[in-house]
Parts: sequence; C-alpha cells; structure tokens
Amino acid sequence: MNRRKFLKNSTLGMVGTGVLGGKSLLKAEEKKKDDAPKIKEHRTLGRTGFKVSDISTGGPMDESVLNALLDAGVNYIDTAESYGPSETIVGKVMKNRDRKKVFITTKLLVTSFPGLPVKKEEATKEGIIKRFHKSLEKMQTEYADCLMMHGVDNVADLKHEGYHAAVSQLKSDGRLKYTGLSNHGSFHPIDAKEPMGKVLSAAAEDGRFDVYLMAYNFLKQDQSEEILKACTEKKIGITLMKTNPVGNYVGIKDGIARLEKEGKKVPEFYTQALAKFKMKYEQAEGFLKKYNLEDPSEIKVAAIKFCLNNPAVNSICVSYRNFDDVAKYVKLSGARLTPADKAALAVYSKSFGQFYCRHACGLCESSCPQNIPVNTIMRYNHYFAAQGREKYAMERYAKLASRVADQCQNCTGSCESACPYNVPVQTLLVLAHQNLTLA
Repeated sequence: MNRRKFLKNSTLGMVGTGVLGGKSLLKAEEKKKDDAPKIKEHRTLGRTGFKVSDISTGGPMDESVLNALLDAGVNYIDTAESYGPSETIVGKVMKNRDRKKVFITTKLLVTSFPGLPVKKEEATKEGIIKRFHKSLEKMQTEYADCLMMHGVDNVADLKHEGYHAAVSQLKSDGRLKYTGLSNHGSFHPIDAKEPMGKVLSAAAEDGRFDVYLMAYNFLKQDQSEEILKACTEKKIGITLMKTNPVGNYVGIKDGIARLEKEGKKVPEFYTQALAKFKMKYEQAEGFLKKYNLEDPSEIKVAAIKFCLNNPAVNSICVSYRNFDDVAKYVKLSGARLTPADKAALAVYSKSFGQFYCRHACGLCESSCPQNIPVNTIMRYNHYFAAQGREKYAMERYAKLASRVADQCQNCTGSCESACPYNVPVQTLLVLAHQNLTLA
C-alpha cells in the first residue's frame, strides 16, 4: 500500500494531513435536520429474545424526562434499589404504560460496600425476596424482567446461595424472568482485587446470568473486548454504562481553576504536582484546539457511536438530566461511526487518554500502602464531573470514612508507577478529593 492510499484510508492520516481543514472534525460532514428524536434500531438482548432499543435509560430521576424517553421509543429501563427515588419514578410513569412493551431491570446488593451496608438477614433468600418485592411495589409492577446482582466485585459472590435461591423462587412465582449482574470493578482493594474481566468471565462460565451491565468505551477496550466476545458466544445480553470517558477532563480543569482562584497557601504536593500536571494538560488542550474539538459534547456523541458500532452491544444506558439530553442522545439510535468520528476519537485518545482513570480497572490498587479504593473514588468523581450528579457523588464519598484521597498528597505515588496507561493517578485522586468535598 503506497503512502497516498494509506493516508486516504487511515484515521490518523486524516488527522495528520489536516484533510478536514479548519473545520471541526465532527462538523465536517453535512448533518441532516432531524425531526423529534425516535428510536431507530432495536437489538436482541441475548438469550432473553427481547428486542431492546439500542439507546436506553439508566437510573431515571425525573418523571417528565422518562415519559419523553418512552414516547421516543426507549423500551429498556435500568434502575436499582440503591438509586434513591429512581424505582418510585419508574412506577409513577409505568402505571400509565403498556408494561409488556418495556424491559425493566432492577438491581440489589448482596454484600456491603463502602457507604452501602447490607445486613446479614437482608442477604438471605428470604431477605432478598422481601427486598425485591419492595422494589416491585415501588415500581408498581407485578414482575421485573431482570434482577441483577449489583456491583459484583469478586468471583466468590457469583455463587451467593441466598441470591440464587431467591431468583429460583421468584421465577417460579412469576415475579421474575431473568437474572444478571453489574460490575464497576473493585470496591474493596483490601478484600477483593479481582478485575472486571475476571469476574464477568467467571459469570459467563457459571451460566446462570442472562444479562450484564458493564463499563465499556473507546478508551477502555482491553478487558471489555474479550468479555463481549464471550457474551456473544454464550448469548448473554449486554448493556453498557460509563460509555463517556470525556467529561472527566472538564472536572480536572475546573478543579485546577478553583485551586488557583482561592489563592490560599496549598501543600507542596499541589505546587509541584499541579504544575507538572497543568503543563501536560495545556499541551493536550492545545492539540484539541488545533482540530477544533473544544466542545466535550461532540466527543461524547462520537463516544456513544463508538459503542453502537459494536454488534455485541445490545443497549447503552444513558443518564439523562433534561430534555436536551433526550433530544441529543436518542437521535443517536441506529448511528454508526463515520470517518470524522474515528478521527476525532483518535485525536482525543492521543491528547487526553492519559487523564482518564479507566473504569473498573483497579490495577494500581494493590500497590497502594494506604489501601485507598482508587476505582471507587474515581467512579464517584466521574458522577460529579461527567454526569452532573454532584450531590450524589459527594454523599457517596463522605461515606467512605477514613479511606479517602486526602491521604494521597503526602504519598510517594506508587499508584502512578503501577498504572499501565500512564495516568497521573495520584494527582487525579487529590483533585477528586477537592471536587467531592469542595475543599
């Protein structure tokens, strides 16, 4: 292949040669004016056989927004016992809808996590059945399509006797059709050091789980691609979360600006680490400006299209804050990556990939002398910075008690040395602490 042909067909070639000129990479192609957003594509949710909308909703928090989503054709709802008023909101909306046309998944914890305690009696067969019936009551439905074991972070919990006995009983009673699990990576760096790939692969081999909710995006593909392949072979339904790794850098920028604005004396760590970090950040930001990619929402759209481009993915659970989000993301239904999208993601990966602490990774946690739950803290900061769920994120962080990131400023930074992606983990943890405490 000669150089001209290579550049013509290469994403990086598009970037390197400036083939898109001074226009934004994502605005280079003509875009059609769409009417009201409507779901255009449905995909079979693994062995359930249910045709779910490729764009769905995770943790609905507003009745009007959820009604708009259902009107647009969204027919997959992901919620959980621990999502505050979410199940109640689902119930208020669904009581006026055709229940059979919507696939509803809820989730229950079977073991305690930081700030989310589960009593011993609540994890028995009887306790899980009781909690599940309470969820049905809140959702005003006679049954759930799927019950997931929430946030499984180790292989041992996959065989939880109380959970599986409850699921068997609920299926016999006609209250439940399928079961599954969600995975956020490790919650407990001391007790469970098993990565997402190991847990979900073991669940696939177990054979009892029908649907997964997992993290996957254009910057997190290593563990995920293998899981997606295994799920396709075993006909396990795949729904996605954390498809947007973009908003984090905005939070980093705001955190740096807040520290500078305060003008107060800060620890030496901030002076040294932030100076180095800011230099890298400004270099990366300059690269984005060169290709007119300063609007994070443009990359977020391309990020979702990246996930939709994978045939193994059945549905993407998006968090919607308002009607603008409904219009923006439902319109992506049926979309595929364009050459401009691929070029934009390549630019972003090269410039800001180093600032994204991979969801459900946790590879650095075993190196931390303080046993800081890096994965959990960075997930909470994602809620704060990328999803606009500031209050929820701060509440969750406050319940982590002593193992919080204020200890990181005086550390040697062994987490950064252990990170295979060259992420400045220590600095990000300190900035996360600033966000989550507004210190």
